[in-house]
Order: sequence, then C-alpha cells, then structure tokens
Amino acid sequence: TKLPTMIPFFWGTYIPEHGFKSVNYVQFLGNDLFTTWCIQDYRDYLALGPGGPPYNVRGWAWITFGVRPFALSQSAATYVADYPTSGSHPEIQNLPRREGDRALLGGIAPHRQLSQLAPECMRTYITNLFTNAARQYPSILETKKSLYERHHDALFVAQGILESQPESLPKTAIIARGELGHAHPDLSVHLYLSPADARVVIEKGWAERHRLSVPETSWVKNKYAVASTYLMIYGPRDEKEMETLRIILQNSIRFMTGRSEVEKVEWKEIV
Repeated sequence: TKLPTMIPFFWGTYIPEHGFKSVNYVQFLGNDLFTTWCIQDYRDYLALGPGGPPYNVRGWAWITFGVRPFALSQSAATYVADYPTSGSHPEIQNLPRREGDRALLGGIAPHRQLSQLAPECMRTYITNLFTNAARQYPSILETKKSLYERHHDALFVAQGILESQPESLPKTAIIARGELGHAHPDLSVHLYLSPADARVVIEKGWAERHRLSVPETSWVKNKYAVASTYLMIYGPRDEKEMETLRIILQNSIRFMTGRSEVEKVEWKEIV
C-alpha cells in the first residue's frame, strides 16, 4: 500500500489524498507552552500561601484571568507621578532613605514579599504595634478580620465613625470599607497612606504600590475596593526600621480616620 505523500508546512500538514488537515504545529506548540506556563504560574500562586482568593486552582484562575489584566505591571508599582509633591506629614518627610535595593515582591492577591524578609524577632513587635493602635485609640480604631486577606486580622476605622461621620473621612476610607491595613505572615505590611505621604514613602524606598492600586486617572480605578494609595511596606529588618514602620502607621491612622491628634503608638510591648 502506497503511503500518502505528506508535505509539511510550518502551520500544518498537507496530505494530497485528504487535503489540508488541521494539524497545526504552531497551535500544538502554543498549547504546550501555555499549559507549561499555567502549571508554573499556579505553583507560584500556591507558594505565596493563603490570602484573599481561594487557595486552589479556582482562586488562581480568577486572579490570573479575571484580575491580572487590570493590575499594574511590577515595574509600574513605584510610579508616583499621580501623587502630589507637597503636603506630606513632617514625620514622613523626615524619614531616612531605606538602605539597599528594594525588596522583591510577588503576586497580586496574595501579594507577598519574597526577599529581604524581616527576621522572626520582628513578629512580636509588629503584632504589638497593630494591637496597641486599636487599644490606644479605641474611639477611632478597631480590629476585625481583613476584608482583603480574609485569613487574619486588620486595623479598621471604627464602624461607628464609618456609619455616623462618613463626611469626616477621606474617600479612600470609604472605598476601602474602613480597612487601614494589616501585616502578612512574611511580616510585610499593607497600609493606606495619604497621596502625599505615599509619594515620599515610595521615593525613599520603603514601599511600593499594590498592583491593584492604580492611579485615579485610570478607567479601572478603585476596582476590587482598592484605592490609589494602597501600599506594600517592606518588612522591618531591625528595630530602627521598626520605628519607621511605626511612623508610617501613625500617619496612616491620621489620614484614614481624619484625626490629626494621633500620637506615638507603642511597639516594644503591649500596653
């Protein structure tokens, strides 16, 4: 029996006896590469740990195909041109520049720090800082389960203020449903800052934008209840950097509650 003559094409195969067949090499190659990419991307997603979306393939698919198209690129996370150049709090203006290169971050949700991690001894200090903030200012702050992370607690504007005095709060607090921020298992911290403070903190190397924290000029602004000044603060590597985190949190509280009288929050021990 004579075998059919097969003339290969880059985009398929022509078989004289049967015409052009839908044997598409480019399609096969593309499907294989896409499958390989999906597997690796899913592994990277799981490596970030639980946080926010379901910790399974459904959560990965939602973030990858439903959320990522609206996110900033990693290189755009340090963009500050949409923030004002003046108006930051004096303590923020006086912050030193962070030593070394920026930490490497991964993911969108979860959003985690991958390098230059804070040492374990900082965990107690960070826990103290957030706990004491709510204890020292119970009339304006409260602790609840994070609406973003869903797996651990976050600091919120007190519900009473959100309900009875929304006009005293910045629009950001309403968009964020009152959530100021939270710490992650890797000891990095998400916080909202004023636009002017956000610019300084990013420029001095302490933070970068969450990748859903797109500029106010974007057509996808405030999507997924994330406003334009939601930042990732790199985990403190020593007590000096812990004091910097304290100053940043203090001014986050001032901005998100609309109260300027907020003073030092203790972090070395529980008050």
